[in-house]
Amino acid sequence: MKKYNLSQIMKKAWSLVKGLGMTMSSALKEAWREAKSLKAQLIVKLEAIAAEANSHDNGYHYNVYMKDWANYGKSRTYFSIYETRDNSRHNKKISYGYFDNQGEKYVPEKYGDLTKNFTVSGAAM
Repeated sequence: MKKYNLSQIMKKAWSLVKGLGMTMSSALKEAWREAKSLKAQLIVKLEAIAAEANSHDNGYHYNVYMKDWANYGKSRTYFSIYETRDNSRHNKKISYGYFDNQGEKYVPEKYGDLTKNFTVSGAAM
């Protein structure tokens, strides 16, 4: 069963009503469409992986990083998590591939796939 943040969906709908003058019905449809999109699901999964890793008090910190890139007629959003450690210069980037914004397709990295249930360390959840 998929979990959706109903509060976020309603806030998005109200912002569309107030900002663009949409009807509540059409604003809710648009907010639900965005919530159900593949890109939104990938972002939620990436944030869940980082939150689960941050729940362990071991001195490591995990920050979600997403970068939009557009060039050569292509548009992509790259997903990664940065691992840092207290009192250290440790800085590691864990790449999870990119989302093709034009083709609505996810292209995973070799060692990081957001469509599978894995933790930051690569163990199955």
